[in-house]
Amino acid sequence: MKAKSDNTVDALEQAILARAQSLADELAAKARHRCDSILREANDRLSLADERENASARAEAERAQRRQVQASELKMQARLDRLRWELVHAVQGRLVERMNELRADRDAYLGWLEGMIREGDRLLPAGEIHAEVNAEDHAWLADHWQALVDRAAPARSVVLAPESTWGSGGVRLRSADDSAQLDNRFEGRLSRLEAGIQRVILERLFPGEQQGGVS
Repeated sequence: MKAKSDNTVDALEQAILARAQSLADELAAKARHRCDSILREANDRLSLADERENASARAEAERAQRRQVQASELKMQARLDRLRWELVHAVQGRLVERMNELRADRDAYLGWLEGMIREGDRLLPAGEIHAEVNAEDHAWLADHWQALVDRAAPARSVVLAPESTWGSGGVRLRSADDSAQLDNRFEGRLSRLEAGIQRVILERLFPGEQQGGVS
């Protein structure tokens, strides 16, 4: 009877141990699964952090590159602008040279002055016109003045003023009462036409570019 009881106890103990081992194995498997899951999550977070850091680094590098490109473009544009205006001023300087060449050719210069006086006759109000030229022109124009006026404005009194004016050439015309004037000195005409002259120069020097305006 006792032997049978011992066998029953042993069987119960074996069953308990087997169950405990089974539970231990089950818990160990769950623990390994949870550990693997934690490791995967940690790796995912690290990968995501790396991706964010890499993306941030790439974005910063791209911003730095854009800043460098923009800075280079601004420097290039500044150099182009300087070159553009140097060329414009060089061409304008040639206009001054051309005026000096015109003044050196007396016949051509007289023809040009005739056109300037004719323009004044057309634009200025009725009445006597006073004409002013620079000192150098005044010294020799007096002998040609009346013939010049007879050709340019035969129906108008255009008087050569006794006092000279400043300027590199041309003639300033004004009404006797100073209520109106037309500055056809070279500097006066250049000032009025400067924007148009610069625009034409830029169109010739830089064809195809759209200019936002000249100053």
